[in-house]
Amino acid sequence: MRSLEELAKSARELKEKGMSTYEIAAEVVAGIESGGMALGLIVARSLNKPIASVRPQRLGEKKVAGAVNPSFSRVEGKKVLIVDTILRMGETIRAAIETLTGVKAKPVGVVVLANKSGKESIEGVPLRSLVELLPVAKQ
Repeated sequence: MRSLEELAKSARELKEKGMSTYEIAAEVVAGIESGGMALGLIVARSLNKPIASVRPQRLGEKKVAGAVNPSFSRVEGKKVLIVDTILRMGETIRAAIETLTGVKAKPVGVVVLANKSGKESIEGVPLRSLVELLPVAKQ
């Protein structure tokens, strides 16, 4: 488990790596519940944006649209930057995008610490990562 200081350092490195217009244009940062929330909070603070929380739902082996946690910032009608730790096949991010568009938010970018998928976008939403890990087999 990474410490909060390590996550803060990683978030700063993501920012220094070249936050593009979609991160800056975002009005809200949405962390994926559980793993992406700590990093999401750090990215939100770094960009001086409010934080929201998205919780995709698991249906058997598949992730599907879930809910936006009402205890955090509202996302309805806002441009949202999605933050998570590791992207494998993109199922969680895809479900988060579906959740956000379902409440009339507009996902404008995805930021992850590590991208293991080889993808540059998910559902047309641009993807950035601190580390690119090449997939061993096609997913």
